[in-house]
Amino acid sequence: MQVLAQAKVNLCLHVEAPDHRGYHPLQSLVTFADIGDDIRFTDDGEGPLLTIDGPFSAGLGAGEGNLILKALRRFEAETGTRISHRVHLSKNLPLAAGVGGGSADAGAVLRGLRALYAPDMPDDRLEAIAASTGADGVMCLWSRPAMAQGYGEKLRFVSLPTLACVLINPLVASPTPAVYAAYDRQGVFPPSELRFEPVQQAAALIDCLKQGRNDLESPAVGLNPVIGEVLASLRAQPQTQLARVSGSGATCFALCASDADAHALADALSALWPEAWIRACRLG
Repeated sequence: MQVLAQAKVNLCLHVEAPDHRGYHPLQSLVTFADIGDDIRFTDDGEGPLLTIDGPFSAGLGAGEGNLILKALRRFEAETGTRISHRVHLSKNLPLAAGVGGGSADAGAVLRGLRALYAPDMPDDRLEAIAASTGADGVMCLWSRPAMAQGYGEKLRFVSLPTLACVLINPLVASPTPAVYAAYDRQGVFPPSELRFEPVQQAAALIDCLKQGRNDLESPAVGLNPVIGEVLASLRAQPQTQLARVSGSGATCFALCASDADAHALADALSALWPEAWIRACRLG
C-alpha cells in the first residue's frame, strides 16, 4: 500500500506573542498540495523497520527519533498491535522547509496503519496519536484545508477552491525554532485576528488572502536573505498573483490564475534559480 504525505502550505499565518511557557498562539489558514513524500508499506515479516531514499534523504535518520517511527510506536501502544509491515519513505520534499515535512510523513503513516490494522478505530483516537507527534500532527493527519487556532491543534475544516501554485525552495534550511526566536527578538506582535469567509472562486480567495500575512516571513528573511530574493523574483513575474513564505520557510509559494500560468512560472523560475527546488502543483 502506498500513501502520499502531502506538502502543507500556510496561506496565512498570524502569530501572537509567546505565552508564559514560550509557546505562540496562532491563527493560520492551511491547505495541502497534490505533491509530497511517498510512503510505502510492505508486509515482508521484517518490520517494523523504516527505510528512506529520495532526493532529500541525506542526513535524515531512520532511527527511533524519526517522527514516522514515533507515530508507529504510539500506534502500537494505543492499539496493542505489533506492526509487521516495513515502512519505506521516499523523501521528495526539502528538509526544514515549512511544508509539514515530518508531521506530514507521520500523519500519512498513521492513516495507513489504521487502514491496515485498525479500520474501526474512531477518528478521535487517531487524532490523539497524531497530536502527540507535534503541533502540526492533526492537520497533517487529514491533509484537509483548515483554519488552525490555539497552537495549531484547534482545527475548523473549510472548503477552498483549487489553487494553481508554484513552490520554490532555494535549498537553505530554515529551522522553525530559530525563526520563532528571531520573531521574538523583533518584539513586535501585530494583531492576530484572521478573518476568512468561504469563497467559491480562486480569484476571490486570492483577494481574501491579500488581507492576511505571514508573521514569520520577516524573521525568516532576516536569517536567510536568499528567501527575500526568491520572493522578489516571484513577485516580479507576470503570472504571480500572490507570493508569500509558507510557515517558517524556506519554501515560498506563488498563486497563479491557471495551471498553464503555474507551469510557465515554474519554467521561468528554473532559469532564474537553476539550483532551487521548484514544483508546479495544485492546492486544495
